[in-house]
Amino acid sequence: MKRMGIATAPPTEQPSNKSTTTLVVIGGLLLVGLIYSIVARDPAVSCPNELIGAWITSANGYENSMLVFTTNGVSFSVGFEHLDAQAMRRIDMSTEGPRTLYTIVYGDSRSDEQTLSFYYHTKDHTITFKNQAHLVWTRQAVES
Repeated sequence: MKRMGIATAPPTEQPSNKSTTTLVVIGGLLLVGLIYSIVARDPAVSCPNELIGAWITSANGYENSMLVFTTNGVSFSVGFEHLDAQAMRRIDMSTEGPRTLYTIVYGDSRSDEQTLSFYYHTKDHTITFKNQAHLVWTRQAVES
């Protein structure tokens, strides 16, 4: 007599607890990161109108350089082939007689922040850096 084998299905495999826990932790970290990026977002920075535009100087060594302020960014051009654009993160200002001291904190992230301090002279509408008073920057006229 022949014996017939009983067909049995292999047990269904349950995902391991370790991989499930890992996925839950990763999902939780992503959720925390999303909430943090929304809540801790830097407030919008708006550059004063008197600074917006392209600034140039005729000082030796800076003939092809330009400093450009936009409503929320700053760009540095050294020669015609190098341009470095950064987001403004904070602007502080204080009036000192006929000039205003601006301190601009800029950078792509908080760990990469740089500071630029300069005086805006309200009478001549020029800029001089706090640590380079001999360099006078003027706003370039816009041709239409």
